[in-house]
Amino acid sequence: MTYPSTSPPTYSPTEWEEAQGHKDRDLAEVLRLFPESHPVHELSHHTSLDRTLHFGMYYRKHKKIWSKGRVCLLGDSCHATLPYMGQGANQSIEDAIVLAELLNQNRHNNGNGIIVNYENAFQQYYEKRWKRTYRIVELANFLNKLYHSRNPLLSRFLDWFMKNLASGGFVFKQIEKEILEECPVNYRDFV
Repeated sequence: MTYPSTSPPTYSPTEWEEAQGHKDRDLAEVLRLFPESHPVHELSHHTSLDRTLHFGMYYRKHKKIWSKGRVCLLGDSCHATLPYMGQGANQSIEDAIVLAELLNQNRHNNGNGIIVNYENAFQQYYEKRWKRTYRIVELANFLNKLYHSRNPLLSRFLDWFMKNLASGGFVFKQIEKEILEECPVNYRDFV
């Protein structure tokens, strides 16, 4: 369960330790957002406080540079995504597969051994992955804004969006297209 913070982070080194000491207060604050009949109340009674986590989620812009020399970033280190698309690990796996393929394509034997053109492979990786990961990060950020909005019009739009998604309508088809059909890895090879 996520909830918007009532204040920005203080960035104090003890902020997270202090938050851990106020889990009961934070949980009560979250539970007040739901009617007593909501299942989240029953679930909270069956989960001990020491098994709950308190952590921040932040939108981060895409990095414009993913590599330097022979070091290359993958996954959240270059295109962190909020959890609303469920794509963080998937994008990291896609990154690794695409990068491995490009490293293999950019290697050759010069007579003295195998040489890899890392700079070329890393640039191709960036060019191949940037647009897709950008769209997924931005869609997750959009869903974050919808999910946490207190605007009644946006709440109604979110309701429509989620019903359309659940019914397999237009929204579902677009997200399915983005996640499956635009995937640079042939997912059918793994099922």
